[in-house]
Amino acid sequence: MLIGAGRVPVLFVSAGLLRPKKRDHALARRQLYLNYGALGLATLCQRNGLETLLVHGEHEAPVALAERLHRQGLLRVDAPLMLSMTSFHALEWARVFCSAVKGMEPRVRIVLGGRWVTGPDRQWLHGKLPLVDRIVQGLGEDLLPSLLGFQGAWDGRAAGLNHLLVEGHHRYQPSIETSRGCGKGCTFCQERDVPLQKLKAPERIADELRQLAGDYGDHGIHPYFQSSFFLPNPRWAQALAEQVQRCNARILWRCESRVDGIKPEIVPSLAAAGMKVIDLGLESAAPEQILAMNKARDPARYLRAASKLLQACARHGIWVKVNVMLYAGETAHTLEQTRQWLDAHAHCIKGVSVGPVVVYGPPSHCSEFLTALRARGATPVDPASAEDCGITQLNLSPELDAEQVERESLALSRRYMAKQDYFDLKRFSYYPRDYSEQAFEADVATSDAACLPFRP
Repeated sequence: MLIGAGRVPVLFVSAGLLRPKKRDHALARRQLYLNYGALGLATLCQRNGLETLLVHGEHEAPVALAERLHRQGLLRVDAPLMLSMTSFHALEWARVFCSAVKGMEPRVRIVLGGRWVTGPDRQWLHGKLPLVDRIVQGLGEDLLPSLLGFQGAWDGRAAGLNHLLVEGHHRYQPSIETSRGCGKGCTFCQERDVPLQKLKAPERIADELRQLAGDYGDHGIHPYFQSSFFLPNPRWAQALAEQVQRCNARILWRCESRVDGIKPEIVPSLAAAGMKVIDLGLESAAPEQILAMNKARDPARYLRAASKLLQACARHGIWVKVNVMLYAGETAHTLEQTRQWLDAHAHCIKGVSVGPVVVYGPPSHCSEFLTALRARGATPVDPASAEDCGITQLNLSPELDAEQVERESLALSRRYMAKQDYFDLKRFSYYPRDYSEQAFEADVATSDAACLPFRP
């Protein structure tokens, strides 16, 4: 199979979900997550003269999507179908989708990527998805020309994402990839050993913001600055603020970082540059748990830094969503320590997302981590689940089993997040851009209130 510039459209499909990752209700099924990794590959294809399209499975039934793509003439035998799977939660959706595609057109060649899913155990994954023709491990940029059988010179230089290649792109909030990696060594993190790269230059980010405003025809977009660990220094923050202020209109954006990463003194520059929402991985305020997950070596210093950053964000009108992870060995005492810290900072917090540590990957990949978690008193809810689906839910301790952890997670979220806060945070980044507050209220009314993580 040889593909040359100007010939043969290349289809990327981002695997969807049969059910939401956490709780299944109408609000969760509304959320859209742009697969910016697959979009980066599609953008490279387009830049090299290939017609290309990225379709997101979302919560669409996999058979229905396969039938729709077939009707549209997008299941082709002269170009591979590039299937991207970003989570083990998408495994069953992908299996059904591949079966449907091969049932309609057996000659379609399916190439599967998604480094966090394909990396751990290729043989195990192929057993779960036997109709996939090739499984690609690691990052795909350098492999893309050979995967496509591309003829001619290939331009592989990094560039901004072309959101016009996304089916229904106007429904999605855009992304700007600002850096990769983290390397801070947290036990639960997939990027714990991946070195943190330098942030993209402010000039390039400003150019991408202008491009996005043009592509969407709207300065009201809310890009997500995609960095697992957003770590700007004062010079970078000030340079971005200056670049943004030269634009016709300020675009508000969101990012993710550690609570001990961003220095409070640069928050004014980040606010001036358009930062409106920050997702901060506090994880815990219990010293024992902070040490257990290798989040920091000095919990007291870590929590002081967190306090200063939250207060700086509050002073400058930045919404803070705090992420809390209930970890192996969690008890009523450690949970209360986190609750007390959050209570003391509630005036700085827009919302809280709470959930337990989950172990991802097949047995060959996750056994060592599971052993460490067992040593802290955790046990798998289903010991066979790692082999079955690559996802292991946990009872965190003899004191807190999985059902109690779910109740505590919901209670902690509701303690700090009202319905309007939840809507504001989700609408900023994850709900369809045309999703109204009226539609939200209708979905709330049809959802089981016991599953919702906010106060009425």
